[in-house]
Amino acid sequence: MEVEQNTMNLSGKNVFYLSYGRGLQRSFILLHDSKKDSSSWSGIDALRKLGQWGFNVYAPDYPGFGKSEYNPKYNFGSNPAAGARFIKDFSDAVYAGLTYIIAPSVSADSALKALIDYPENIEAVIIIGGLGVDHILKELNKINKPVLILWGGNDSVVPINHGMRYHDLIASSQFIKIDGAGHCVHLDKPDIFFNTLKKYLSEI
Repeated sequence: MEVEQNTMNLSGKNVFYLSYGRGLQRSFILLHDSKKDSSSWSGIDALRKLGQWGFNVYAPDYPGFGKSEYNPKYNFGSNPAAGARFIKDFSDAVYAGLTYIIAPSVSADSALKALIDYPENIEAVIIIGGLGVDHILKELNKINKPVLILWGGNDSVVPINHGMRYHDLIASSQFIKIDGAGHCVHLDKPDIFFNTLKKYLSEI
């Protein structure tokens, strides 16, 4: 099986996404930060690797990034609710089923907001060097589903104490520091990232 390139119409605009697998009951949705797009996951063969664990895997280009058209409904940035709505609408469109979201950097606030606003659709969220989560700090105590917080020990973009604070506010979270990694743990230390994620999934 190969990773496929796809385009769908979502709320009147085209959204490009990569996919691996079809018809399984569990799915990963892989988000990206504001300086990248879905291709960043291809560089570490993430879709195929996660798919071989028994998941459908989807990696969309957020509207206005990569090959996806801009859509004001999903304005990216300081509006986590709009990002959460995109996650919900995209998940529904691909029939994601039980959904696990991996959210690096600035996509973390949207993923956590989705977990707050649409908990029935999401099994767990994995954030990596979460940026922008301060927008929803007062809501984090509403979360009672599994959250894994990964942080690079050498992250120079967001200080590690931010991640520890999120961990303190989310009772159902686990915090793991990855030594030797910077802001993008999954890109800096992919083998450690996949091993850590696999172990976490076996425990929740």
